[in-house]
Amino acid sequence: MADAFSRFKKDPAGFIKRMLYKTTVGLIKYGRADGYDAARYWRDRLSKYGQSIKGPGDEGLSEGENLKMYAEAAQVFMDLCKKENIDFTGSSVLEIGCGNGFYPRLLKDVGVKSYTGIDITDALFADLKKQFPSFNFIKQDITSETVAGTYDLVIMIDVMQHIVTDEKLSFAMENIKRCLRKNGVFILSSICEVGKRKLFYVRSWTLDEVKKRFSGYSFGALTSFRDSTLIAIKKC
Repeated sequence: MADAFSRFKKDPAGFIKRMLYKTTVGLIKYGRADGYDAARYWRDRLSKYGQSIKGPGDEGLSEGENLKMYAEAAQVFMDLCKKENIDFTGSSVLEIGCGNGFYPRLLKDVGVKSYTGIDITDALFADLKKQFPSFNFIKQDITSETVAGTYDLVIMIDVMQHIVTDEKLSFAMENIKRCLRKNGVFILSSICEVGKRKLFYVRSWTLDEVKKRFSGYSFGALTSFRDSTLIAIKKC
């Protein structure tokens, strides 16, 4: 609540405009009986912002504020990977929700050579393929289409909260289990204390809701990550 109030004070007109869009206009435009038209929503949003971090990030923050937040999140991610003894140069990596290329850039810088990025829209793929010619990018809906291949490391950062139904989350998690190799690691955010639908395109999920979909897997400790938590899940 304090954060919302500070944003309102900083830019009252922009705050009200964004909230009206998210609670009314966006719901009418993208809302569906089974949740929302995620492919259309993210195509429109990423097309609007292009390579700006505000596309996958927080529209209510400036570019600089978003970049600072993402840099801090990247450090948390890297620390967790180090704790899990991730071998970047030797691992085959799958990212769910590659967005504008923030994590592909980070992973390339630490030596990842085998990378596949999946996104529900290919709105930014032309730019991504130019930036990362050796990486593979696939337009696919993780909640309804089966992912091919197997991987040592799967990452799904700031995507789960945009899956808003139990059925779609279950399908997505089965996809992850299917393509994660034995002893492979799945790094996931955002896990919250309370699970509930917040906006037409946002729902929070709890650790228990994730655990019931990964019976027999090893769970690491929850790590503070942005306004929620990050976790590593290992296939034993």
